[in-house]
Amino acid sequence: MVDWRRLLPAVLAVMLLSGLAPAEDEEIRQRRRKIEVRFASEYIKVAKEARRNRGEDLTRRAYVRAEDLDPGNDDVIDFSLEVKSNPSKPQRRKLEKLERKFAELMTAEAQARLELARWLDDMVFVEESVEETALALRLAPGPVSFDEQGVLSEPKLGNLPTSLSISVFDQYEVVAGKLVKVSDIPEVVPWSEGWKLTTEHFQIETNVSGRLCRTVGRALEAAREIYAEETGFDVTKRISVYILRTRKAYEGYWEKLGREKPHPTNKGKCLGDHCAIDGTQSKEQVISTAIHEVAHGYFNLGHEQATGKEHVAMPTWYAEGLATYCAGYGKGSLSFDRGVVLPRIARDAPLARFQTLVRLHEVRDIEELMRWERGDSLFYYQACAFYWFFKETPDESLKALYRGAVKAMVDAGLTADDHVERGASIFRERMGGDLAMVQEAFLAWVMSLEFEEDQQ
Repeated sequence: MVDWRRLLPAVLAVMLLSGLAPAEDEEIRQRRRKIEVRFASEYIKVAKEARRNRGEDLTRRAYVRAEDLDPGNDDVIDFSLEVKSNPSKPQRRKLEKLERKFAELMTAEAQARLELARWLDDMVFVEESVEETALALRLAPGPVSFDEQGVLSEPKLGNLPTSLSISVFDQYEVVAGKLVKVSDIPEVVPWSEGWKLTTEHFQIETNVSGRLCRTVGRALEAAREIYAEETGFDVTKRISVYILRTRKAYEGYWEKLGREKPHPTNKGKCLGDHCAIDGTQSKEQVISTAIHEVAHGYFNLGHEQATGKEHVAMPTWYAEGLATYCAGYGKGSLSFDRGVVLPRIARDAPLARFQTLVRLHEVRDIEELMRWERGDSLFYYQACAFYWFFKETPDESLKALYRGAVKAMVDAGLTADDHVERGASIFRERMGGDLAMVQEAFLAWVMSLEFEEDQQ
């Protein structure tokens, strides 16, 4: 005879891996059922009143809603859709009031659905939450409008769960407070009619699209965990990110601040607690650029917060290596998981490309890398590979020397005037004075790596 008690842990494990736990599934069912029973009863009352007043269309609509919610309800089962035609004038006035009541019921049900959606979202049941939110939007009668934060304002249904934005607004976007089809978004959206999102650590503003605004916000919140882990800083200051719809506006942003016009290849810059991004790129490029540029701002703010020293300027090879690493430079740098954007460090793509460059003898020795200031492709790939090397090399003593060198450069408070030569001097000294040995170990590690064919 089978002892089911011994099998219970395995059965529960399978259930957990395959979906919701039994208790969670039951609680969701009960919460939904409460909404269904409550509103089915109200809709059938409207249907009965509408039938008495010869409102054929309203009778059918109210009945259909009740039947959708609670088909086993006795009142629904026994209800007859036979309606006498030609309502009198008093009956028409009564039907107008019933129409308003029906609309109010739809709004109330939508509100209840959104409350359930928010609970589901808090419990990380994203698919179920999307389902409830989508239904709430379909139920809302009349024109639906939103404010800049994505809050439904007509009818007033409260805050939408922000993590659902990508899934819910697949076909629609919010422009100047109105919900419009994505295909109908005007080519030029004034900045004042754009989108804004304030998260725990970032403020995103753009006139490209609300979807991009929300996506970048979630991507940066997820990337912040990588920033904190890699730098050791816990930045408390909120960083603003501006994503501009046209190249002219992006260039003009920096010119208005008295900065040089960005080079045509430049797609983003960050100065302390504010960054500007060229929004003419693809969505994936905008996200990757934002994560990369904010990494610079995060490091500088963290250094200032920890030491009180402003305008720190780490050597370019380190700063770009860190930022490129954080952005997962190369193919497959972002992934979507249950509707939430997560940055994923794409190791193989940049390392495979750099390995190819090494084979072609397109590589700079470390002394040259220390002094390189122009951001060409080779520089970014080599800086990124150099960063990876000190994370993966099996030589623990080399790792320890590197960590000490980075700390020494941070503690030195390098400025824009001395970050190149002084930074190179500190690094060389802390690494033992022999960068040729580091170069040899670095290139040997790069050439030892194996990748899938599609990464080459």
